[in-house]
Amino acid sequence: MFKRENYSKGKNGEDMAREFLVNKGYRLIEMNYTNKLGEIDLIVTDDFTLIFVEVKLKIGDKFGTPEEMITKRKLSQVKRVAEGFLVLEKQIAKKFDKYRIDGVCIVLNDDRTVNRINHYENI
Repeated sequence: MFKRENYSKGKNGEDMAREFLVNKGYRLIEMNYTNKLGEIDLIVTDDFTLIFVEVKLKIGDKFGTPEEMITKRKLSQVKRVAEGFLVLEKQIAKKFDKYRIDGVCIVLNDDRTVNRINHYENI
């Protein structure tokens, strides 16, 4: 039950983050990219930089913020998956000179309306 609820919440957060970034002018390359090293929530571009995005969503922040969930260990995993993407997806990767990892942190109110969305570049 909780696993399905967490998956649904995560998918909802990724959809919200995608919409948020697209509205800021980013172009979606891929959602839920997976290779043998793990998964990246979103891959977007601003035309010059290929951006690997980790999305974290929390309902309320009584038990910590989504920012606190992006740990050094998590960033290390995202970096490994991103490096795998660059090797495995050469056709896409060669179009960009720069790469970075961003975070999108979303907090929802108890009624599931958006409290805040923060976009952190180059985390």
